[in-house]
Amino acid sequence: MCIPAFSIGNMNLLRCFLLSVLSLVSAEKIPRLKLHQKVDAPVLSFGGVENYTVFFHDEGSSQVYIGGREVVRVLSFTNGLVTETQIRLSADEKTKKDCKTKYPNSKAECENFIRVIQRLNRTSTLLCGTNAGSPKCWFLKNEGKVLPGVTFKGENMVPALPSDPSVTISVDGNVYAALSQEKSVIQRSYGPLKVIKSEDKWLQGAEFVSAALLPAKNKETEAIYFFFNEANKTAGLDSVPFKAWLGRVCKADEGAKAVLVDSWTTFLKARLVCGNMSDPRRFEKLVDAYVLVEGSENGGTMYGIFANEWGATAVCMYSMARITQAFTVSKLKGFTGSVSPNVPGKCISNSATSSLPKHFLTAMKDYPELDAVVFPDEDRPLYSLPTGESYTRIIADRVWDTSNSSHTVLFLGTDKGKIHKVLQSGSQTVILAELSPFKEESPVSTLGLDSTTGHLYASTETEATRLPLANCTQYGKACWECVLARDPYCGWDPTGKQCTLLSKPVNDTTNIMLQSLDAKNVTACDDGLVVRSPDEDMREVTVGPSSYIYLPCPVRSHHASYTWNKDAAKQYACTMDGEACLLRFGQDAPLEPGLFTCSATEEGVKAEMTRYRLLKAGAAGIPQLALMPAVVLQLIAISAAFV
Repeated sequence: MCIPAFSIGNMNLLRCFLLSVLSLVSAEKIPRLKLHQKVDAPVLSFGGVENYTVFFHDEGSSQVYIGGREVVRVLSFTNGLVTETQIRLSADEKTKKDCKTKYPNSKAECENFIRVIQRLNRTSTLLCGTNAGSPKCWFLKNEGKVLPGVTFKGENMVPALPSDPSVTISVDGNVYAALSQEKSVIQRSYGPLKVIKSEDKWLQGAEFVSAALLPAKNKETEAIYFFFNEANKTAGLDSVPFKAWLGRVCKADEGAKAVLVDSWTTFLKARLVCGNMSDPRRFEKLVDAYVLVEGSENGGTMYGIFANEWGATAVCMYSMARITQAFTVSKLKGFTGSVSPNVPGKCISNSATSSLPKHFLTAMKDYPELDAVVFPDEDRPLYSLPTGESYTRIIADRVWDTSNSSHTVLFLGTDKGKIHKVLQSGSQTVILAELSPFKEESPVSTLGLDSTTGHLYASTETEATRLPLANCTQYGKACWECVLARDPYCGWDPTGKQCTLLSKPVNDTTNIMLQSLDAKNVTACDDGLVVRSPDEDMREVTVGPSSYIYLPCPVRSHHASYTWNKDAAKQYACTMDGEACLLRFGQDAPLEPGLFTCSATEEGVKAEMTRYRLLKAGAAGIPQLALMPAVVLQLIAISAAFV
């Protein structure tokens, strides 16, 4: 920050100039508000670094399970507090010793890293760990106790080493696993249905990111999607090193009677691209993916974080109806024959699978890739998000506003431990706020959302916390502040005179809550389009004739424009510096007595942020005193009070 001082050097002048230039970056690509979590928020520090973590949460529950090195942490969030119960699952010494012999270059990973926590039914949860290179699974009952002596080998569930990416998903008591090992595989590993897997040649060094079930009215036609990357082995100097893919299998698939006896008969994969068809500058490597499911057939949206070769990230969205259509109508890449009357990309019942002809199964075995490439909706990323931001995790929620229209709110974790809350609705994408819930600066490793209780769960390798999906009181105490927040969870209550959480669902015709998500209409607010500070908020500052100071204006919204005025007549620009916009006195702004006001203007609303009456020592009735250091500190404190 450019600190108020008696004198200023050339380097500081240059620094302030650069800050003013950087402030010209488009406001839409930065968070509007920067909100800090309360000191008493429920944040749990693990006391050590968990290099690999897996997260599980039941909708409506106040508990989360976080698997790490030889432990499953059961965190209970109640009344603003968090308590922890540990379930220790260690590998025995002989297994660890054998691991060090088998993997001499991976000694640090020769422990039991919990990689699978999946609910099987109402009373039982499956836990699986690497178990020092010899994967193993346990059963956890609802009482939080592991069934003694009931274990089985878990090589079909988790990789031998935790550094190999893996993904699992539980559907109707069956566990589907995707393992990134020497031979990548997607398989149904456990449950009442037959254990089947992908053919070795279908996946080439796949690194799995996530998985999702896409529900359907006919349960037998439901599909499971897996999102992953593969190294581009044919890449030249001008080619991308990675390619992103989505693979799909049908839930009812139990293999065939010939050709694909123990393998998927429905496996297909399609190239996934985040970028414009005509623009070679694309984000090719998938970092994380989440499917927001809708109630209708094939309804929903897939949101993905993608990275380019330089590590910058972008977010792309894909309609699941569009993806489903690609799997249904696309030809098989390289296949010139006919598979009629069967459609390769259509999920059918298990009974119908048994009658599939041999030529169809052979085509599915030899040509698993679709000819179609899946591009994002609007054929571009969500460009209003900062492409230079390093995002690590993504999750989404569907929210209804006061007019019963639906909107999507994205929560994006960053590599600095921040969480961006983003409104994505139609053509607009706006970062509503940046949340800072953690004490340490570390990448966000997991995100979990509970729409029933209205909470967001997040963790890094060292901390875990639970946040409200909406904290409406943080937006301010005035109607215009609440409405300009554009948070679909919140609205202004004109009766109670407060910004408050909307009840769900909002379908009451007598609803009087005020809300405007397009940020173009705040005329419903009774505080008008021009908001002035009360007279008692004015501060008097006395300076000496040779003093050189800054006046700080607190920056609340980073999407607003800020200006200084003297005596309601002459206007000055201010220099953005973090959480303050500074008026620097100099050649264009001489140090003269007068009333200096700083105003913020956003979407037609002009709000007065602060006022100073500057008095010059030596004037009639004013003592001959220079600006004291205490006053300098006071100015800093005034600015910091609004952070």
